Amino acid sequence: MEIQWLLGGLRLKIVMPRGINGNQNDNSNNRSGAVYLFTRTGTTWSQQAYVKASNSETDDQFGKSIAISGDGNTMAVGGAYREESNATGINGDQNDNSNFNSGALYIFTRTGTTWTQQTYIKASNAEAGDEFGFSVSLSGDGNTMAVGAWFEDSNATNINGDQNNNSNNRSGAVYVFTRTGTTWTQQAYIKASNSETDDIFGFCILLSSDGNTLAVGGFV
Repeated sequence: MEIQWLLGGLRLKIVMPRGINGNQNDNSNNRSGAVYLFTRTGTTWSQQAYVKASNSETDDQFGKSIAISGDGNTMAVGGAYREESNATGINGDQNDNSNFNSGALYIFTRTGTTWTQQTYIKASNAEAGDEFGFSVSLSGDGNTMAVGAWFEDSNATNINGDQNNNSNNRSGAVYVFTRTGTTWTQQAYIKASNSETDDIFGFCILLSSDGNTLAVGGFV
């Protein structure tokens, strides 16, 4: 991110770190969050990458939740549960900050030793305060992902109900996504069978290695 302004006729510029291996020493983006990737050769560990969100901003808290595939080549980073864009679904507009604390999830992949951001994911019904990305889990092959939005508010129950009835405050929801090639799609929208206000369903989640079993915790 680049910020410019005029001071005494001079143009000053601040470039905030985003993406992969940016300036780690620029502390102008308070609580934006980061992920550090390390690899081991024999008994020696070394840092391979320093990762920021592509739309990193103050207080997004990127990196609060992380999951990595069995081969280590796919990483899902949530915890940007305070990210604020107004996008929904896959690879929407990251720069409209009108949806306070709606949350986001970022997928990164590795080829050789190089990490790149593959996808930027929002909930299909992303709304202010849902905190999508508070929890995340990946299958072993990295092609199935579950994402929790513990403060989501819909009145739905079970699988693929009405996402747009917000009468059940902080009941929580979980979203399942799948990848074919490099393309991610939302496969399911999941609520508890007895979903109620303040249950915070999706506070913690865990996918099995084959991606066919999902456990979801809440404050029921």
